[in-house]
Amino acid sequence: MSAGKTVVLMICVVLFTVSSGFLIKHFVEIHRNKDTFEKLSQLVPSDDGSNSSDTPDYSKLLEMNSDLVGWITVPNTSINHPVVKTANNEYYLDHNFDKESDRRGAVFMDYRNNATELDSNTILYGHNCYDTTMFSELVKYESIDFYKKSPVFEFNTLEKKYKWKIYGVFITSAAESEDNGYVFYYNTPNVDENDFDGFIEEVNKRRLYTTDVDINSEDRLMILSTCVRNLDLKNKAGATTYRADGRIVILARAVRDGESAEVNTEKAYVNENPKYPQLWYDKNGTQNPYKDEKGWYPQEVIR
Repeated sequence: MSAGKTVVLMICVVLFTVSSGFLIKHFVEIHRNKDTFEKLSQLVPSDDGSNSSDTPDYSKLLEMNSDLVGWITVPNTSINHPVVKTANNEYYLDHNFDKESDRRGAVFMDYRNNATELDSNTILYGHNCYDTTMFSELVKYESIDFYKKSPVFEFNTLEKKYKWKIYGVFITSAAESEDNGYVFYYNTPNVDENDFDGFIEEVNKRRLYTTDVDINSEDRLMILSTCVRNLDLKNKAGATTYRADGRIVILARAVRDGESAEVNTEKAYVNENPKYPQLWYDKNGTQNPYKDEKGWYPQEVIR
């Protein structure tokens, strides 16, 4: 074998070894992450199926992290996580439940929310790591078929158990530059009663599909939010040329007192023309029918 071919072969071996190492490390991290949450869930007494209103005993988890404010479980996903809250929305972006540095972070509640009484709109954030950890599997809700399998999720505070009926799912952007200078403030902790109709009207335009769940200004709302990559721009080779600030948002309301938690998913239907950020239309080479419409803003922003 010539010297040149030997060098090329050695380079290939090195590249293969390095890439294999990264791949192994990636899968080890996924396993470790899931194993951690499995162990944490075992510290919370399981529901005996009696539909008791008594909340689980979170005392062991609170001893581990006093920032604990609840627990979220989404059926047919790996989402079965403790939820934390601190004085800002930055710390748990890169720290896990044990407060160790971790790029996967933790599922956390918006620092402006009241974790005990719950505001009119409670927001939970989590990373989309594109590997089934944290909030990655929220992207399944882009499909109406998946919604029909899992129209209700559970989020319990330390004080009370709640089930939440999903009202709508939409794609938006956190960057003004990606939507004609507009950002939809879906993560507004308190949607003023005077703002409510405008807020829901904006959601209705954006919903990927319509559900049979009704909603009113007296309801407690909950937002689940994570990143999504379907607004990214790519070249012909499939390489990303622009990484967008896309978000997938799931809006739900609490099951009302005395109301059944059942949802008639057969009445859900696809919205043929949902409102997307302008970047989505640019990417797909289509006209934005909502371009000249005035977007909704909460009163706190208007003031």
